[in-house]
Amino acid sequence: MILPRTPLIDRRDFLRAAGAGFIAGMAPRAWAKTLDADAVFATAFVKRDGSYGAAVLSEAGNVLHAIDLPDRGHDVTFDPISKRSVVFARQPGTFAVVFDHTRRDKPLTIASVTGRHFFGHGVFSTDGALLYATENDFDNAAGVVGVYDARSGFGRVGEFPTYGMGPHELHLLGDGRTIAVANGGIETHPDYGRAELNIATMKPSYVLVDRITGDLIEKHELPSALHQLSIRHMDCDQSGTVWFGCQYRGPATDRP
Repeated sequence: MILPRTPLIDRRDFLRAAGAGFIAGMAPRAWAKTLDADAVFATAFVKRDGSYGAAVLSEAGNVLHAIDLPDRGHDVTFDPISKRSVVFARQPGTFAVVFDHTRRDKPLTIASVTGRHFFGHGVFSTDGALLYATENDFDNAAGVVGVYDARSGFGRVGEFPTYGMGPHELHLLGDGRTIAVANGGIETHPDYGRAELNIATMKPSYVLVDRITGDLIEKHELPSALHQLSIRHMDCDQSGTVWFGCQYRGPATDRP
C-alpha cells in the first residue's frame, strides 16, 4: 500500500528533468499515464512484506520510480535545482536517503551524527546548495536544524537551534532566508524509543529562524490551556500565510 504524503513537483518539470534515459526505462503504458497526470508526488511507503521504500508516483497512483529504504521513512523533500529528493527516516531515525529521479546517480544515504537523530523532515535552500533537517539533540532535550552541503556529498557543515523541543516540520519562506519550524514540544530520547517523556509539561512553539545566522526572529507559543497540542506539520499558501496542524497529546476524553 502506498500512501501519498507530499506534492513534489509539477508534471512538466518532472518530464523535463526525467530525460531520455528515464523514459526508456519505463513501460510504454506507464509513460502514457504519466503524460496524462496533473501532478507528480513522492511518498514513503511500506510494502506488503513489511519492508520499506520511497516512490515517485503520478496523481493516478502509477509508480514512476521507487527505491528501497532500510527502515520506515516519513517525509520527502525535493530540490528543483538538482532534481534530487531526500526521504527522511521516521523519528527517531538515523538516516536520510538522497535519490535522483533520472537514475543518473545511485541513492546516497546520510547518517545522523553522534548525539542526534532525524525528526523526519527537511528542506533545501533556494539555490540547492544546502539541505536543512530537523534533528534532536537528545542528551540536552533540545531541537536543532542540521545543515548539509548538498554540493559536496551532503556532509554535515553545521547546526543551529530551533529554540524549542521536538522540532518536526520546517519550511523555507518566500524570502529564501527565513525558516519556519514547528516545535512539537515533546521530549524524546532514543534510549526510550518513541516514548514521550514530558507530556505534563510540554510546550510547543512556532518559530522563525534566520537560516544564515541561526538567530531567532520570532517565537510563538500556544496558550497554556492548549500546551498539549503538539505542533507538527505545516504548509504555506499562495499568499505566504503559514498553516500548521497539531496532535493533541492530553487525555483522549478531552476535546480541546
